[in-house]
Order: sequence, then structure tokens, then C-alpha cells
Amino acid sequence: MIREHFAREGWALIERFLTLRDVESLRAASDELASKGAHLVADAEIDGARYHVQSASGRRGEDAIHPGALRKITFASSASVEVALLRNDRRVLKLIETVGVSSPRWIVDQINLKAPRVGTGFPWHQDSAFVAWQQRDAIAKYGAANLVIALDRADEVNGGFEVLSGTHAGGAVNFDYDTSHANAGVFDESRRTLIPLDPGDAVIFHPHLAHGSGPNPSPLQRRLVALWFIGGPTINPRRRPQDRAAD
Repeated sequence: MIREHFAREGWALIERFLTLRDVESLRAASDELASKGAHLVADAEIDGARYHVQSASGRRGEDAIHPGALRKITFASSASVEVALLRNDRRVLKLIETVGVSSPRWIVDQINLKAPRVGTGFPWHQDSAFVAWQQRDAIAKYGAANLVIALDRADEVNGGFEVLSGTHAGGAVNFDYDTSHANAGVFDESRRTLIPLDPGDAVIFHPHLAHGSGPNPSPLQRRLVALWFIGGPTINPRRRPQDRAAD
């Protein structure tokens, strides 16, 4: 059912994908990473992880709305054992394979930190727009899938995860991505769907699926871990000489 829904809609929900113990571990890792950027007023790299600050408009390259206000941490696995273990977790890889991606290979991980009261939204976009051309070729040849996992309750109150169902079928769309606007009119929004998530819930989606989220005016945190995977040629295990002799 997951594979069918993924193929038809471009996404699928997996409830209770991670245990609460897993979630608590990732929350602690997220807090530790965020503490390293508590002084930041501009984007920076710390221990190999790329810190993107939360500006008033949501645009990259602008000063943080206040020191330590973070929008996301990309390649968090470079500085966090917990995130590194998650990207190689057998549960994650098996889920990616379930939707038809052969020999999945990790390419990106992020922690999206939509700060209480000041976190701006993520406008409609396709993740495939942010990868290299070689990776776009791999998406076309071998498939790909991205995954978001909720560390906090995420819904309409604090800027929950939204998708435009079916938009993956149209392939990649080229447009000027402006993080301070909603990018309205670029994609078909007739099947707009907000997917409420509890901690540990996951959404797997196609990198061509348009998705986004609203602002967080609430006093609540809204943290998501995002993992991106592309496929590759199927690797057949090498047969031993005695196995061939038995044919």
C-alpha cells in the first residue's frame, strides 16, 4: 500500500516509524547541534554541518532575527553520531527500497528547525531542484525518495508539512525559488494536503513532489529530520566458485 500510494500521490505516511526512544535521542542530538550555533547571526559551517539562520524574511544570506535563531542544519550527520546512524538505519533503507528505489544511496540530511513564533514557512518547492545534475540523472534512471521524520507534533498550529499531491508526475519544474514568498501559481495546488504528524511519524515522498510548510507563530517547537536518497544499479552478490559448480 505504501508503494501504491507513493506512485499515485507522490507521498505516503508511515505512522510511528520511529520509537519514542529514537525520537528522544534525536531531540537531544538536535538540541546539542543547535547549542553550537547559539551565537550565530549569519550562516556558518561548524564541524562540517552547515547552519542556516532564521532571518526575518526567511531568505538566505540575511542576518538572523536574533542570535542563535536557526532555520535548518544541513549535513547534520557530519557533526552528530545520532543523525549519521539514522541515515544508515536499516529501517530507513528498507522503506526507501519499498517504494522501488534500488540500491539506495544517501545524499543529503537536514534538521529543519522552525523556531517558535519566528520560524517562517518553506514555500512550495521540489527537492530535486537542489541536487547536482548527476544526481538528477540518477533520479531519472534509478528512482529516488526523500523522507521527513517528525521530532515534535507538526500540524496547522506550528507550520506542519504540506504536499501538493500528484505534482511529482509532471517532473522537475524550473522557476526562481524565493523563500520569502509562497511561490504561488508555479504548481497545481488543487490537491493541497497538510499531513499532521506526531513524533516518530514519517512521510516518504518523491523528490519531484512539490511540498512546503507554513510559518510557526505558536510557542511550540517544530523539528523535522529530512533524509534524501537516490537509487543506483542493482548490485548482485558475487557467486562463489562452489555455487557455480553446483549449477
